[in-house]
Amino acid sequence: MSIRLKIFLFVIWILIFLFLIMKLKSKKADIKYILPWLFVDMGLMVITVFPGILTFFCRLFGIETPSNMLFFFGLVFLAMIVFSMTLVISKQNSQIRDLAQRLALYDDKEKDMDTVTETGS
Repeated sequence: MSIRLKIFLFVIWILIFLFLIMKLKSKKADIKYILPWLFVDMGLMVITVFPGILTFFCRLFGIETPSNMLFFFGLVFLAMIVFSMTLVISKQNSQIRDLAQRLALYDDKEKDMDTVTETGS
């Protein structure tokens, strides 16, 4: 890997890291959603500085080229993100259903109290 490419990639990783930190500070994202992306960013920084690590893992897992390994790990990472988002959405759907039911019960109770007040006066 040429030094120009290493510098370019390092600048990109720094910009991504700063972007993620800014999103955390501005409260636009929770730490639990940003943390996996920070780990990926740090991992890519390490691979950029020490590209031999990627070759080592390619040999260890029997993968032909480092680019195939990156694509494989990217696919696995994105599948994990999609699964975790599915869990979050399922939990939120359950909470929304619970809140809607509570609101309906509250509205019904409020209507009953209005009816009692009107007939009592």
